[in-house]
Amino acid sequence: MESLKTFELKEKEPFRSDLTADFVRHGQPKYTEEELKSAKLEGQLTEEGIKQTERRAIELVGKIDKEKELIVFWVSPRQRAQQTAGIISDIFQRQGIQVLKNLHTSPSLSDIKTSPQFWDDVIKNSEVKKWMEYWSESDLPGDTEKPEEVKRRVQRVVTYLERIARTIKPPEGKKLRFICVGHEEIFRDLLEEGYGFGTKGSSGPSYAEVLSMDINKSEEKKAASLRLKFHGQEARLKFDKDNRNFSREEA
Repeated sequence: MESLKTFELKEKEPFRSDLTADFVRHGQPKYTEEELKSAKLEGQLTEEGIKQTERRAIELVGKIDKEKELIVFWVSPRQRAQQTAGIISDIFQRQGIQVLKNLHTSPSLSDIKTSPQFWDDVIKNSEVKKWMEYWSESDLPGDTEKPEEVKRRVQRVVTYLERIARTIKPPEGKKLRFICVGHEEIFRDLLEEGYGFGTKGSSGPSYAEVLSMDINKSEEKKAASLRLKFHGQEARLKFDKDNRNFSREEA
């Protein structure tokens, strides 16, 4: 973010979002046997995963204002997410969209930290297709990251984005848009808080799917306002930057 330091403090702009973030799940991956045995799942995109990502990138191009929006990528360190972001970035730049800083790696967007024991338990219980439900509802091995720990990472990401919305002003007439490429788990709390979906395999994002978030910065003694868009439905949340809590806001 060094290239952003020279920007002026952002002036109050009512009735407009101060920053937009698109949370993108990586495309369909494939894993090696060694990755599955070790639980270190980097993954490579399959041919279908590449096509999914290309289609999503073109859809995003149609939503971005080339004249006014500057793109910043925040990306999980996992290989499948880095590949996904690289494809999207290349298509953006070929379409004349300005990428301010390419592929900034953010560990907060990573997948959950698991262990071979966790995946052995999932497979033994025949829960491979519903592993997120198993993860959210079961007693987990001590070295597996807990749902509440992932939630804190998501809160940290939103805190950073809201802070940028409050403190950074792009060049005159421009606006920042973040492309945050990560994993299914990162969507979980935003979908539960915003839509009440719960942790179900069919409710989370499919490969390369997008959850968009418009952020209206907080003012003194007020929470920030988040407008979510997913599956064609909107939801609103308030976000208290001091205690990092989400709460529903009626539209």
